Amino acid sequence: MKIKVKSDFKVSNVLAPASKSYAQRALFAAALCDQATQLKNLGNSDDVLHITEIIQQLGAKVTREGHIALIEPRINPPQQVLNCGESGLGIRLSTSIATTFGTEFSIEGSGSLTKRPMHEFATFLPNLGVNFSSNEGFVPLKVSNLLKGGRTTIDGSISSQYLSGLLMALPLAQEDSMIEVKNLKSIPYVEMTLALLKDFGIEIHNEDFKRFSIKSGQKYNSPKTYQIEADWSGAAFWIAYGAIANPIAIQGLNKNSLQADRAIMEVLDQTGVKYSWTNDVLQIQPSELKPFDFDANNCPDLFPILTTLAASISGCSKIHGVNRLTHKESNRAQAIKKEFHKLGLSIEIEQDTMRINGITSLKSASVQSHNDHRMAMSLAIASCLTTDSIEIEEAEAVAKSYPDFWKVIENHGS
Repeated sequence: MKIKVKSDFKVSNVLAPASKSYAQRALFAAALCDQATQLKNLGNSDDVLHITEIIQQLGAKVTREGHIALIEPRINPPQQVLNCGESGLGIRLSTSIATTFGTEFSIEGSGSLTKRPMHEFATFLPNLGVNFSSNEGFVPLKVSNLLKGGRTTIDGSISSQYLSGLLMALPLAQEDSMIEVKNLKSIPYVEMTLALLKDFGIEIHNEDFKRFSIKSGQKYNSPKTYQIEADWSGAAFWIAYGAIANPIAIQGLNKNSLQADRAIMEVLDQTGVKYSWTNDVLQIQPSELKPFDFDANNCPDLFPILTTLAASISGCSKIHGVNRLTHKESNRAQAIKKEFHKLGLSIEIEQDTMRINGITSLKSASVQSHNDHRMAMSLAIASCLTTDSIEIEEAEAVAKSYPDFWKVIENHGS
């Protein structure tokens, strides 16, 4: 679908959406417990809905009312096919976790996930006693044999999600395990996984994120009730909006969150954005901004919205970590360059660095989201820099992480 976002829309107050990263991890953890768990602030993004389906395919019973769900684990026998939709985190968690059930599974995906390589599983799952095969490195994936455990090595430069999946699965293995990790990126997401595992009673010894020792035979203990954090990724769009367009109060954020995209606050400090905290409410004021130089290797999802922010700042801003963008929902680096060029913005990519030559105002145009939720939302915020509007094709992509995004704009007059 196409959505035209006018430049003069005003949002003064917004509740940050639920973190899909925390929600997906919490759903799997609850499904691995022996007792029921109530999950609060679950959210309704497509990725969360797909993981909810997967844990039901693994035998859990899910009773949901609004944003609260009761997860009753191991009620039914597991099914043999798991469908992850377009969730990259979902497939990387579920593939390793499925091996703890000791049966054969086919793990499938759709849309952009069919184009994302998954051959990394073949480098470590066989070392842990699992039979693994794929469609030449792509879905569908097949696993069989009970996860034995042992020693293995992971290349962490591709995605930390493979490591998170193993960290969730190996405590249930038959033998103690040791994971050595090379070139780990997105460390905050691994910190998130470890924190959640601790909340569910799992202990893992971490040696500077290079080696992880995991005792076998552990059990997931239900905390009875688990509150999902609000999402810094979703809030980042409104943070940029507040910095370049209108004052805004963003509710529900954990100021001390482990979420990787909380690093956008470092950019605010660099650029000189005026902001303040009142409990869990972050207030942003439009400010006179300076160019920034930011390393996004640990938080590559910020690239699109940081491009919008950089466009509003006169001068050259730099974002490092372009190599992390190749296998996202789109090839984000090229998608960013192509679509923002339509708006009159000059972007240069040299090796691992993106240089954005901010011009403070953009042209109105019709642009493509490339079926990428973060592109769609970043381009929507970019409309504030035009004199008229931006028309966004494949705007429905926002459902992946923030299905209420367009409602927020519509309710405030787009």
